[in-house]
Amino acid sequence: MFQKLKMASVAIAILFFLLSLLAVLQFYRFQNLLYEVNSSRISVPAQALKRDVERTLAFGLSLQSNQQLKAMLEQVIEQYPSILSIQLVDTIADSGNIMWESGPPLADPMHFVRAQRRSGKAMWFDASRPDSFIQSWVIKDPIGQIVANLTLSADKSQVVALLADARARLLKIWLILCFAVLLILTPILLYLFSRLDRIISAAQAILQGKKIDTNVWQRSEICDLATQIVDSGSAPQADKR
Repeated sequence: MFQKLKMASVAIAILFFLLSLLAVLQFYRFQNLLYEVNSSRISVPAQALKRDVERTLAFGLSLQSNQQLKAMLEQVIEQYPSILSIQLVDTIADSGNIMWESGPPLADPMHFVRAQRRSGKAMWFDASRPDSFIQSWVIKDPIGQIVANLTLSADKSQVVALLADARARLLKIWLILCFAVLLILTPILLYLFSRLDRIISAAQAILQGKKIDTNVWQRSEICDLATQIVDSGSAPQADKR
C-alpha cells in the first residue's frame, strides 16, 4: 500500500508542477501584453512630439534656443495624464545636457541615451522600473544625424495593480485545480495501481503454474501473453480455476 501511495504522490507532484508552470507562463504572457499595450499608448504622443521637434530642426531653428519646445512638452503632459515627465537631452558629444524638460526630472539622462543606443533601434522601451515606464526616442536633424534624445516617463501604478490582481486570481485558480486533482486523481490512481498489481500477480502465477483468478486472466493482455509463453513450453502450465 505504501508503494502505491508513493507512486500516486509522484504522479500528482508532476501534475502540480505542470499546473504551476502553466500558471507562471500565463502570468508572464499577460504581463508582456500589458507592457506592449502601454508602450503603444506612450508611443502615440511621443511620435507626435518627435515629429514636431524634428520639424523645428527642418525649419532651421536651434533646439537650445527654441522656447516653443518647453510649451510643447507641457502640452503633452497636460493632454496625457499618464505621462509623468519629458526630457529633451542634447546627445552631441555625449554632453547629457537637458535642453528642455517638463515634469519631475529623471535621474542620469545619459543612462537612457546609452540604453537606447545599445538597442540599435529608433525607440527604446523599459518596463523594469517599479513605478514608471520609460520610452526613449532619437531626434535627427534634416541630414539624418542624431542630435538629441527624447525621453518620456509614464505612470505604471495601474499596470502594477492589474498584475497584482491577476497574480491573486491565478493563485486562486491554481489552488482550486490542485485540490480538484488531489481529490479526483488520487483514488483513481490508487485503483489503477491496485488493478495493475492484481494483473501482474496473475501473470506471475501463470508463469509459475499456480492457481489464478480466471476473471483477472480473461481481462488482461499481460495474462494472455503469459499464457502464450506457457503454451509454448517455456514455463509450467497454470491451473486456471
